[in-house]
Amino acid sequence: MERRAIDKILISAFRNVKGIVNCCPLPNDDHPQILERELEAEKRSLMGLGKVVNTGVREILKHDWVYAALTSMDFDWGCYSCLLLKKGEEIVGQEIRDKALLAELADKKNVWFLHKNFVVYKDRISFPHDIMKKICHFEIPCLPADFCLLDDDQLQCHSIQFASPSVLCDLYLKEQYFNSENVAELGTILIGAKQGRKNGNQSIGPRLHQV
Repeated sequence: MERRAIDKILISAFRNVKGIVNCCPLPNDDHPQILERELEAEKRSLMGLGKVVNTGVREILKHDWVYAALTSMDFDWGCYSCLLLKKGEEIVGQEIRDKALLAELADKKNVWFLHKNFVVYKDRISFPHDIMKKICHFEIPCLPADFCLLDDDQLQCHSIQFASPSVLCDLYLKEQYFNSENVAELGTILIGAKQGRKNGNQSIGPRLHQV
């Protein structure tokens, strides 16, 4: 199938998702510009509490087809953790989007709330020592695009995922691909699809930690 036909199918599916206002292909030759801005964001330590590594954007750029999308406040991020705190490969803190789980964690002695919905597991980290000494880092992961529904007869995909870009990358995408004057109140995501047999989203994002 030609790229133009693939783009038509995927973009149509993305635009049918509540909260996705617009969507367009991200050319391969623009990938270095995206990575450059993510690296600059990491150098600036935008969280203020340690280095932030956007592994999600890096993973999306490895997909066969990549798209930039504008999102409104109506976009549903699901219950996956959009921000992690990691010590090596171990998750020692994470954003929690499930209100019931947040209420449950509030009574746990080994949980400390860094923010109203970001928890740190005290038995896994020496806080704030491990962050200040750069033993830990924040990570923005790649997430399954459960919101995307495709007809198997149209296009076969191995997985469809999405990621949230940094502020610097967000501004670049709005300026480069959308009318930046009209999107100040909107956000952006990058969506990637891998070619192959569709058997559900086989790459699973970071699930909520149960304690």
